[in-house]
Amino acid sequence: MSTTEIRYGLRRSAKPARDWTEEERDAVVEAVFDGMSEGKTLSDTVADYNVTAGTVRRWITRDEGLFWEYMAARMLMAQSLAEEALQVARETSNQTVSSDKLRIDTLQWAATKMNPREFGDKQLVQNEGTQTIEIKVVEEEPIKQIGVAAVKSLTSGSGR
Repeated sequence: MSTTEIRYGLRRSAKPARDWTEEERDAVVEAVFDGMSEGKTLSDTVADYNVTAGTVRRWITRDEGLFWEYMAARMLMAQSLAEEALQVARETSNQTVSSDKLRIDTLQWAATKMNPREFGDKQLVQNEGTQTIEIKVVEEEPIKQIGVAAVKSLTSGSGR
């Protein structure tokens, strides 16, 4: 064991990694996506399956199809969180105003991070039309000659 492992406690546990079948992985990932679309976090969803959130994230990043399904689930989760924020706002009473404001702000922040296009503060303006740009190329030599002539006329004393 290296000194870095001792100092920072980086040694992995002796627990062997479980070998998941493809069907088991698909079931866990499907449950995660269903839970996310209902507003549950990935960690809350995987707790029932005896798998870590990090393991599921690795599965998702290794498979492009799962990655795009995950992104769609995040967008659904953002909608779920925004709906929850509205529900909290509707049920707020005078006694719970400060705690409910914190909940609403947190839910809005999370929805913004998960789906910035729909819930973000910045507005995206897209132009579907075409634009034409005309570029005129000017040679460098004539510009230098004009500049030299202007400097000579100023320093020659004409007009003074």
